[in-house]
Amino acid sequence: MNKNRFYLCQFPALFLVASLWLAPSPAARAQTLYNAYLGTPPQSQGWSFIPEGTYYETVTDNSVLLDTTTTGVTEAGWGEITASDLNHTNGFSLLFGAMLNSETHTSTNRAGFSLIVLRDDTNGIELAFWTNEIFAQSDSPLFTQAESASFTTTGSFVNYTLTMLATNYILLANGAPILAGPVRNYTAFSGFPDPYSTPDFIFFGDDTTSGAASVQVRGMTLLLPPSLTMPAPGIVAWTGVSNQTYTVQASTNLKTWNTVGVAASSSSSFSFTNGSSASNQFFRVALP
Repeated sequence: MNKNRFYLCQFPALFLVASLWLAPSPAARAQTLYNAYLGTPPQSQGWSFIPEGTYYETVTDNSVLLDTTTTGVTEAGWGEITASDLNHTNGFSLLFGAMLNSETHTSTNRAGFSLIVLRDDTNGIELAFWTNEIFAQSDSPLFTQAESASFTTTGSFVNYTLTMLATNYILLANGAPILAGPVRNYTAFSGFPDPYSTPDFIFFGDDTTSGAASVQVRGMTLLLPPSLTMPAPGIVAWTGVSNQTYTVQASTNLKTWNTVGVAASSSSSFSFTNGSSASNQFFRVALP
C-alpha cells in the first residue's frame, strides 16, 4: 500500500492420526464471514465499510457489487478483524467467490480490486486482480508486483481458495492452483490508517487511487484445519465443509508426506478408508 492507498490462504493440516492413536487438535470450524445470499452488504454482517470518493455499491445477483470506476481517485472496500485466530502455524483457507466486470490501473503495481489477508503474526499476502491477471504485492521493494499468473477474472464468478501455510500461500481458482509464493511482511508501510500491523485482518475492495474496478463478491468463508478421529481401524473421519474436496496424506516418519487419496461429501461428514498395510502410519488432511 503506498501513500495514496487508504487502508487498509492447502492446510498445513498438522492434525495427525496414527494407526493406533489420535493426536489432539482443535475442533473443526467453518466460519461464514460474508454471505451475499442473505441480501445484505458486508457492513450489515460485521464488516467495516470505508469509502473515500465517488462509488456505487449495491447487492445484486446474489453478490455485493462495488464500482469505483466513476473517478480515478476513489477508494472503497470492506475490512474485518476476524473473530477466529488466523494461526500462522496451523494455517487456514479462505474461500471466496468473485467476478470482475471491469478494471483499470495507471501503474503496473496497482489494481482496482485487491484482497489482503494478514495472519495472527501480521504476515500475510496482498493479491491484486486485473481482468486477465492476478499478482502478489511484494514486501521488498514494498508494494511492487511480485509473482503473477495469467487468469481471466471476468465473465463469470470464480470460486477462489486462498490457503495460508507457515511460510507460503497458494491460490486456487475453481479447484486448480494458479498462484503460489511466500507470505509477506508489509509492516514497513507507514501511513494512516495502517492495517498492515493488524493481526487477523482481511480486506477486499479498491485500496488505491491508481486503480479502479467494478467487482462482485458473493461470499467469504474461513476454513480452519479439521480435527481427525478414527471411528474404526483404518478409517479416518472428520467434520468438514460440504461439497469441498479434501486431500489425505500419509507418512511413516512425520517428515515425508505422500498423497494417498481424496475425500468429498455433500454433507459435513467426511471419511477416508486406508488401504495401506503399513503398521506405523500417520495421516493428515489438506484442502483441497
